[in-house]
Amino acid sequence: MIVGYRSTIITLSHPKLGNGKTISSNAIFQRSCRVRCSHSTTSSMDGFEDARDRIRENFGKLELSPSSYDTAWVAMVPSKHSLNEPCFPQCLDWIIENQREDGSWGLNPSHPLLLKDSLSSTLACLLALTKWRVGEEQIKRGVGFIETYGWAVDNKDQISPLGFEVIFSSMIKSAEKLDLNLPLNLHLVNLVKCKRDSTIKRNVEYMGEGVGELCDWKEIIKLHQRQNGSLFDSPATTAAALIYHQHDKKCYQYLYSILQQHINWVPTMYPTKIHSLLCLVDTLQNLGVHRHFKSEIKKALDEIYRLWQQKNEDIFSNVTHCAMAFRLLRMSYYDVSSDELAEFVDEEHFFATSGKYTSHVEILELHKASQLAIDHEKDDILDKINNWTRTFMEQKLLNNGFIDRMSKKEVELALRKFYTTSHLAENRRYIKSYEENNFKILKAAYRSPNINNKGLLAFSIHDFELCQAQRREELQQLKRWFEDYRLDQLGLAERYIHASYLFGVTVIPEPELSDARLMYAKYVMLLTIVDDHFESFASKDECLNIIELVERWDDYASVGYKSEKVKVFFSVFYKSIEELATIAEIKQGRSVKNHLINLWLELMKLMLMERVEWCSGKTIPSIEEYLYVTSITFCAKLIPLSTQYFLGIKISKDLLESDEICGLWNCSGRVMRILNDLQDSKREQKEVSINLVTLLMKSMSEEEAIMKIKEILEMNRRELLKMVLVQKKGSQLPQLCKDIFWRTSKWAHFTYSQTDGYRIAEEMKNHIDEVFYKPLNH
Repeated sequence: MIVGYRSTIITLSHPKLGNGKTISSNAIFQRSCRVRCSHSTTSSMDGFEDARDRIRENFGKLELSPSSYDTAWVAMVPSKHSLNEPCFPQCLDWIIENQREDGSWGLNPSHPLLLKDSLSSTLACLLALTKWRVGEEQIKRGVGFIETYGWAVDNKDQISPLGFEVIFSSMIKSAEKLDLNLPLNLHLVNLVKCKRDSTIKRNVEYMGEGVGELCDWKEIIKLHQRQNGSLFDSPATTAAALIYHQHDKKCYQYLYSILQQHINWVPTMYPTKIHSLLCLVDTLQNLGVHRHFKSEIKKALDEIYRLWQQKNEDIFSNVTHCAMAFRLLRMSYYDVSSDELAEFVDEEHFFATSGKYTSHVEILELHKASQLAIDHEKDDILDKINNWTRTFMEQKLLNNGFIDRMSKKEVELALRKFYTTSHLAENRRYIKSYEENNFKILKAAYRSPNINNKGLLAFSIHDFELCQAQRREELQQLKRWFEDYRLDQLGLAERYIHASYLFGVTVIPEPELSDARLMYAKYVMLLTIVDDHFESFASKDECLNIIELVERWDDYASVGYKSEKVKVFFSVFYKSIEELATIAEIKQGRSVKNHLINLWLELMKLMLMERVEWCSGKTIPSIEEYLYVTSITFCAKLIPLSTQYFLGIKISKDLLESDEICGLWNCSGRVMRILNDLQDSKREQKEVSINLVTLLMKSMSEEEAIMKIKEILEMNRRELLKMVLVQKKGSQLPQLCKDIFWRTSKWAHFTYSQTDGYRIAEEMKNHIDEVFYKPLNH
């Protein structure tokens, strides 16, 4: 069965597609835009383009929101000249001016799950005001907030800032020294202090402000001070070094440099450029709108790659930055080695060096990066990281209350292998979960205004709706073709239109590649018909008749038909291929019909060989022969190679017959064939059909056979990803041409990620509904 076409095509209950007029491929997206806009105002597209321009303009203007917590610590730094005067009085002014209505400080606007963050930020601001004896009214209101919400100190449903137990407990002690009476429940205070005592035994340099005078600040500065003068890029920790250690010129200069930019406040992390660029590129890809910002994204990734090659500390001193940079660069075809992640291969070493303050985000990003192994031997670093991060996430992050409920959703998604997901469904899910006031949390919660905002959300929704409108219009084109060529008389039900087009739109999502997408869907339907005839509908003589008709293409009339069935089939097949060959000739500027015909001829001959020689038991193929032949009969060669002609790229016959493209279709075909065999092995054993599992079981047990097949699958998946991502020296094959093979195999992974036919059918039905019909607000 080819790519599980029949097993995944299901009866749908969507509105009947209309008989739209034929529209040129280059006009479909523009028309869909106009159709979408006609339901609102003609200025809608202008607004869409204006929004896109604004996002482009702000691409490099990236910063984080103010951190009340870190600003308070900077405000507590004494002057170089007098311990009785603040070094940064402007920060005190900011604190006084930015108290919230409820008396607290913290992220603005706040979030119901950020009470611990508000308590921590509020207490830090109270310490700063009390230390310098200013803001009496603000202190009174802040104490009132702590009295009202102090219960959240030990509440497990609340999101905890990193190092909260250590830092909050330490600040309580500092408040006592300043005679600042805090109306906190004594039991909760003791509980937090106990947690602090157990935590403080660990490596806690990053939260040094929570350890205070107990820290060996001289040693910390010696070991952890960065080139920019900071400790861990943390304004709060750097300020604490000046409070408890004093006299460090580089620490002072670091804080001065932040305030030169922000005047009277500091973020919770600085510098922020690399962090923001990585997050922005990742967000645009997750929203599915990255194609609108190709030059901006390339410029950003070029800069990150330059810093990667220089082993810049802005990337390599931060686990999250290092893992994200590796993932984004590798998936964007940059040459990055997994050797740079070697220090994260051992779980015990990782936690020993990172300490209690490790964020679940670091684990998530390491796990995502670890899925990009492209070499069995050289990428063992990624395999080791993958093993421990997966186990840690499953056992600790999901089950032991290590993280809050919101973060558990991120973990669950990260545990799904990226190559078993559909980007169209993931884009939709991400848009629906995207919040303009979304936040992240380190020692304090923060936002990235240029990454999470109303404009980007509105733009993403509009873009998704435009693409959805185009898809529905293309479905109308496909239905018209289906009816014009009367495919129903060949046994193909109308419901196959949706599943075939879904395959096409997943492999070729680019709006401007309408011809290629429609061709892909048409080939899927034709292939299903051919497969049915050569597998069971037609006799051996009828199959031979069809092959002869194809061989004598321009002189088919002289061949004659063995049956009415063959006549009907070939009539439809002939008209379809002639039509597609004409479109391909226009795009390529030369005739490619013979090549298209020869691809079909090869497929048919091998299908017949499978039926006559293999399935009858006359011949038992070797494993290599089986995989080679079934890769072709599984469409891994025919459809991707034919698609190359419709991508708007001039491609030569020699290039399509090169070793490089042969390796691509061979690897992707093996992946798809093996995925199918693993799922269908039980059924096919009962039907006495030939299968990779049954072939291997001639020399080993079923369990051993399945284990061996999974090894072959993983080896070919990695090899395919390597051929697609790594820029081979001397390669003349355009990147888009390579991507087709990876996307085709990725669709097979998605199709077979479910374990039974019912779940596949349900998944596909939901997927079709979401991609083509369901509005985002539902």
